[in-house]
Amino acid sequence: MAQSGECVYNDSTPMPTLLIVDDDAAIRGILFDLLSGRYECHTASMAEEAFQYLEVEHYDAIITDIAMPGLTGVELLKRVQLRDEDTPVILISGKDSKQDSKSLLALGAFAYVTKPFSLDEIEQVVERAVERDQK
Repeated sequence: MAQSGECVYNDSTPMPTLLIVDDDAAIRGILFDLLSGRYECHTASMAEEAFQYLEVEHYDAIITDIAMPGLTGVELLKRVQLRDEDTPVILISGKDSKQDSKSLLALGAFAYVTKPFSLDEIEQVVERAVERDQK
């Protein structure tokens, strides 16, 4: 039986963990509401806040906006890779650019998703990322 405050997944394994980073509170809320039933989700409004979470927690996947005040999602991706190159980082952007997509995937992003995105698309990408991290 789980202790108070501890989430369980399949009755005995801890839920996979996600870090959602976006300066837009509406996007953070939508992603949290969509994914928190299957994953233990933490949210951050900027990359600097995400780094504080990363100091104390390993995440099975990270979803981050690219364009944010302060450090960008690309800088977050690079720092995550320095700590643990196996952690999948999903980048989301309001800009649909094949060149950006290719260059970011070459940098090591797990996926590049453009806004507006479908909820099904995000769920599928996150599921693939978490499955890859757990192998």
